[in-house]
This record gives sequence, structure tokens and C-alpha cells, in this order.
Amino acid sequence: MSTDATSTVPETGRGLFVVLDGVDGCGKSTQAERLARVLEEEGPGGCVHVREPGTTALGEALRALLLDGREDLDAGTEALLFAAARRHLLVSEIEPALAAGKDVVCERFHASTYAYQGVAGGLGAATVLDLLGTFADRPAPDLELVLDLDPASAGERRGADSDRIEAKGLDFQRRVAAAYREYTAEPGRTRAHSIDARGSEDEVHARVLAAVHAVRGGARSGTASRNSED
Repeated sequence: MSTDATSTVPETGRGLFVVLDGVDGCGKSTQAERLARVLEEEGPGGCVHVREPGTTALGEALRALLLDGREDLDAGTEALLFAAARRHLLVSEIEPALAAGKDVVCERFHASTYAYQGVAGGLGAATVLDLLGTFADRPAPDLELVLDLDPASAGERRGADSDRIEAKGLDFQRRVAAAYREYTAEPGRTRAHSIDARGSEDEVHARVLAAVHAVRGGARSGTASRNSED
């Protein structure tokens, strides 16, 4: 099982790998899209925005299987399918993009499997992390940002529509939220941070951007950079 010992900027010439995670309805897709737009403007190599599971044809097929509700999947089956989708995404999309100097913004990663299948699903956190450490260990994110929002509030944001996992109910989502907090609080996991997801979309975006810029060594937003050059 790999551990996360330091929080560092990626090696010279390599893109920055940022994950946005959190309970269903926390706003991660919106924030990932906004962050990707900023990094596209800021970074010399541009930015690739991916979702997990998804993005590739295989990933989207596995996403449909996991979320469409027609299959009764236990936590172990879910974890294996998520691990397969993640490995394929790492190998086919994320690693090539980073090597080409592109930043990558990814919706969901190891924290999701830890929280949903490992803890809330009862599979065991260590079991999940061992699986992911064996088959989806590299490249590792430079930064994991977990949007922290009360599941009841997240459910209101999400609305009536729900997929198979979202439909597991509020108690399940509360266990997921607690597991995310455990994940970011682990002392050795220095690249994972909790971001307050309360407030307006702009307020949350500012918090996300500040965390990314802290890793980048105080890089400025695209707007600020352009203004300084005027």
C-alpha cells in the first residue's frame, strides 16, 4: 500500500495532478470544471479535465454498470470495478497528459473508494487502499481536495434525481461524509485536504483555487496574471 509522505510541486516539466472529491451533491463537478478552466489559462501546457469512472469508452461503460441501478453490486464488486476504471484512466489519459506537461483535474479518486466502499460499504479501508495501491498507484495526485458538505445539504443541491449509489439513503451518505473526514485527517496523508463547501459557488471556487496555488508556490489566478501584464 502506498503512502503519501510529502506535499510537493510535481517535477519540472510535468503537469499538476489535482483531484476534487466529496459526497454526492457537494459541487465537485462544478468546481472541477471551473478549476480546469483556470489551469487551462494559467499553465503553459493547458489542462485536461477527467471524471472517474468515465472519460474513456471503457470508463463510461463501467460507470453505467456501477450507477444505472440495474445490477445489485456488493461493495467488493464495486471496488474492483472502480479500480479497473481508475487504472485504465491513469494509463490511457492521466499519465500521458502529465508527461506532456498538461495539468489534470480529476473528479473522484482513491478517497471515494475509501469512503464509499471501504468504510460506508463495510469492505474495510485497509482492503480498499491495498487494492488501489497495487493496481492504481501511479501517478499519484499532487493534491486531493475533498469538498466537505453536510449530506442533507448536498442532497438538497442534488435534487430528486439519484443514481444507484446516491439512492442508498441519507444514513449511508453520512457514513461516507465521516469517512472522507477521516481520510483527510490521517497524519501521513499530507496531500489530502478538506475544503469547506458551504457558501456560494464563487466562495468555494476561491477556496479551491487558493489550495491549488499554495501547492504551485503562490501562483496567481489567470485574471491576476493578465492584469499584472497590462
